[in-house]
Amino acid sequence: MNYRIKFAKLEDLMYISHLEVIKTLRRIIRRAELPAAFSQGYNPRINLAIGPPLAVGLISQGEYFDLELEVDLEPEQLLSDLNSASPEDLKFLKAVRIPADVRSLSSLVDTAIYTINFDYTEPKTLEEEKQMLEEFMNQEEIMIIRHRRKKSDRKIDLKERIFSANIKAENKWEFAVVTGSRGNVRPEELNRALREKHPEIKEFSPLQVVREGVFVKDEENFKPPYTEKFIGS
Repeated sequence: MNYRIKFAKLEDLMYISHLEVIKTLRRIIRRAELPAAFSQGYNPRINLAIGPPLAVGLISQGEYFDLELEVDLEPEQLLSDLNSASPEDLKFLKAVRIPADVRSLSSLVDTAIYTINFDYTEPKTLEEEKQMLEEFMNQEEIMIIRHRRKKSDRKIDLKERIFSANIKAENKWEFAVVTGSRGNVRPEELNRALREKHPEIKEFSPLQVVREGVFVKDEENFKPPYTEKFIGS
């Protein structure tokens, strides 16, 4: 039986890498003594496939992985077993049964939603913030230079990679941006582009950023990857 599982990676684990998250998930599954299915070969591993990477230094309220078990467990029991064997800042939130031939997370998920708490050199009203965001998004293009390890720098247009942007509350901006196989937008790149347009925005720390989750863009909506439309149940 296969499951799609949602989890949150919180503050105490914000500095572990994507690879370390995968290793941690496998340790939790073993510690919980779940009947996990293993790969074949000389070095068998728990059959687990995780969604798009979360950058080191960020927390998230909605990451996903797919897990294969040898027996059928009730989703509530699976969550209980996982949480009982997990560190406090890795919380398992939802489990849904999925077919064996379901579309993979890596090919399905295409959107990440970030909330960023901005600080300014001078206080801003909510209306002033809305005006700032409108001016930012009304630009014909939002060009930045992406710095890449062991590769030459690359110029990209963030405008075509931002699906939506809005102000949730004072100092709290929300961006839905591309992620996954189509590319990605990094929160620090959004900050850099915003500061070029509005220098009164201060640099932020990772603690001011939350990935609210990863989603699938469905026309004008963003839906979780366990939505019936995507898992075929």
